[in-house]
Amino acid sequence: MSEAGKVKVKQVLVQVSNGVSILESENAGDVCYGVAKLRNTRYGVNKMRRLINILRGGSVERAFAILSVMRTKLKGAYIAEKTMKTAVNNYGQARAKKGGAAKAASELKIRAIFADGGPIMKRARPHSHGRAFPIHKSLSHLTIVVSD
Repeated sequence: MSEAGKVKVKQVLVQVSNGVSILESENAGDVCYGVAKLRNTRYGVNKMRRLINILRGGSVERAFAILSVMRTKLKGAYIAEKTMKTAVNNYGQARAKKGGAAKAASELKIRAIFADGGPIMKRARPHSHGRAFPIHKSLSHLTIVVSD
């Protein structure tokens, strides 16, 4: 392919909220974001990452369809669905604050979704000969960014 046929899009790093930044094209224009953060949830980060890898990059409507089916089997699906609803509502409020009409969930895209490890609750279980065996209960943080 010749050099003349290539179109270069310059991307800039946009800080969406405190600690959350995403890459966006420079001429994105009037883009609103809805951010939802769930912190210190009692669900392992690896289990959460396995779930959100299915949702990454798709539409919000598709994510709701997947999560509604999976919520009976996985606790993480219920957690992600509630956080997704919060992000969509936050998007609606941000759009209303800018003076525009909020778009339907079918038109929204998941711009960023990630799970980070949280603190670990450490407990001890009594064992033989007076020893104590450690129990590590992991917590995780979930962040979802949606936009039009």
